[in-house]
Amino acid sequence: MVRTAIHAGIWSSDPAPENVARLVAAATEAGFDALALPLRDPVALRCVELAARFRGAGIAALGTAGLPAGADVSSADPVQRRRGEEHLRRVIAAAAEIGIEQINGVFYACLGHSGRLPADEAAQRSAEVIRRIAETAADAGIRLCVELVNRYETALLNTVDQALDYLALVDHPNLRLHLDTYHMAIEERRPAEALRRALPVLGYFELDQSHRGRLDEGALDLPAIAAPIAGHYDGLVGVEAFARSRLAPDHADGLAIWRDHFDDAGALARHARGLIREIFEPSPPQRV
Repeated sequence: MVRTAIHAGIWSSDPAPENVARLVAAATEAGFDALALPLRDPVALRCVELAARFRGAGIAALGTAGLPAGADVSSADPVQRRRGEEHLRRVIAAAAEIGIEQINGVFYACLGHSGRLPADEAAQRSAEVIRRIAETAADAGIRLCVELVNRYETALLNTVDQALDYLALVDHPNLRLHLDTYHMAIEERRPAEALRRALPVLGYFELDQSHRGRLDEGALDLPAIAAPIAGHYDGLVGVEAFARSRLAPDHADGLAIWRDHFDDAGALARHARGLIREIFEPSPPQRV
């Protein structure tokens, strides 16, 4: 049976412990097993207090992470690669203190419109850093999942086939794949088939609509996309949606969230949990 997770940004991206207490309560009330918390500034996190909030709520903690500007681990500049590696080590240390079990995200390159194709060596440079980071995370008991995003957010990894090649470059068992239906719908010619190919290395599957709002409003047929792995995948299934007013301005800008895509976060969460149940936890047929 799958475990379920929901992104904190559906309610708020503020990592203050008093706010996170509200978020874990809302996620638990909606029936989720885990809450994914952005780890954007690991130095500023109040880790001990956050750990207590998660323990008190009885819900698992996940993390999402990226790289700050000037700290691209795929860069030809060794100073940038060093900064990126140092940042990710700080993220892992904070995550371990909070009790986070898995970190997902675009931490293999800086997020943002590239404007040009990366050099052929960029993936190899990134892989060398991430191999070390994957080992550090493994020592801390934290699994890593690289998230594929669309062409407007990175030029390095957009498709499952690219990701499979990248995982082979890193060659570490603690690194797996995070797929999001929003990005897959942009980049994959046949999202359902790509999902099937990714299944052996899939560590996080995220349901996200075409407009990044409620899952029952939008262009994507999420049950159809997920169908190839229903009954075969037993990992984490996550939910993501964004409203500008619920995010920090720089966070919303980075994700190009220009408007509120939903009004009622609780209703969105409850519907999303029901959709996961419909796809991955179908009721057995009744006897007649």
